Amino acid sequence: MFKTGQLLTLSVHSLTDKGDGIATHDGRPVYVAGALPGDEVEARVTLAKPRYAQAEIRRVLTPAPGRRADFCPHTECGGCQLRVMDYATQRELKRELLLGALQEQGLNCPVGETLGMSEPFHYRNKAQYAVQPGPTIGFYAKHSHRLVEVDQCRVQAPVTAEITALVHQWMRDLAVPAFNEAHHSGCVRYVMVRDGVHSGELMVVLVVAEEPASKALTTLVEQLAQVPHMASIQLCLNDAAGNRILSEQVRTLWGKETISDRLGELDFDISALSFYQINPRQTETLYREAVRLAALSGSETVFDLYSGIGTISLFLAPHAAHVHGIEIVPEAVADAERNAARNGIDNVSFHCGAAEQLVPALYAQGTGADVVVVDPPRKGCDQQLLNTLAQMRPARLVYVSCNPKSLARDGAWLREHGFTLAEATPVDMFPHTMHVETVALFTLSK
Repeated sequence: MFKTGQLLTLSVHSLTDKGDGIATHDGRPVYVAGALPGDEVEARVTLAKPRYAQAEIRRVLTPAPGRRADFCPHTECGGCQLRVMDYATQRELKRELLLGALQEQGLNCPVGETLGMSEPFHYRNKAQYAVQPGPTIGFYAKHSHRLVEVDQCRVQAPVTAEITALVHQWMRDLAVPAFNEAHHSGCVRYVMVRDGVHSGELMVVLVVAEEPASKALTTLVEQLAQVPHMASIQLCLNDAAGNRILSEQVRTLWGKETISDRLGELDFDISALSFYQINPRQTETLYREAVRLAALSGSETVFDLYSGIGTISLFLAPHAAHVHGIEIVPEAVADAERNAARNGIDNVSFHCGAAEQLVPALYAQGTGADVVVVDPPRKGCDQQLLNTLAQMRPARLVYVSCNPKSLARDGAWLREHGFTLAEATPVDMFPHTMHVETVALFTLSK
């Protein structure tokens, strides 16, 4: 039996999907946060169960070949599960995760090397910091609602540290209270920073449960406006219970309502509420791979399913006769239409509704696709949608996935219904995490 506080010497052989090391002791698994495959560690049991245990590292006795020094002082945050793994090993791990998921479903195809970043830091263009009484500004600890104060984050834009420090000092100087969840009282709940990676423009959104005093708010705006490249300062009123960060009640305090940025040759307006890819540099890599696999000649009708704000649709449009984007979120569809107009692209049509309902309806009306691109949520494609795609039989199906397991499950179904998995390439959108995107090509079986 495991006992809390027990010291164990463990050889770590693999990782969970959350990035914890897995070792075996007396035939039972032990999950060790921060351990890597190949590590031999001395660990202390923090949670003892009859069939498994959780433990924390006391000492690394023999480091794994890919282990490196931790780059982050905020070890309790838990956001970057692979921060002690060197980047080349991370990329190989993500390729192995994809290969393993495909092989479990009996799928075999050429799998490319993981497309990674030349500089895998400061890649996030949106930072969302929680605020609690103290005031404390930071991120929640792993598996908890306890806030870890963070003054520097290596995956966020460097300017976010300057902005959160400014807000922190403003709250202290003017006694602006943080929101207290237990009593549902107080003011500041979150600070969100958006960074136009290519444009350089900055947006700050202060999320409050009640509006600060006018004088205090004016002081904050004056201070934030002095930050270089500041373009937009917004106030979001959110007094609802729960963990939702933004509400629809957003107003501009200073500057523009939106900031701009580019993906490839396309321009986008980004509001406080816009969905926009977190890592735009790798998004370009991902989309170029999708365009390559689509292999468009200019004569095809294309369906872009789960199309969001239309980014993939607009990347595909110059190479196709017409692109139909289908997205269930009305605000995203409105953003997509604005993005198409801004970029002068008129061979796209955006439809609002569930893909599993609209695709069968379009197909029944005689509108089919030569090429289909799907970018579903983590759960993968809806079964009704897959059924319609099997009937439609597009020549090429490009599957953009954020979950290798659901990609492999859907791929196995497609194989049984007339498609062959031709190739797949992992793309590292979120360095130092367990997350891996994949672009895969399915073709009609001969």
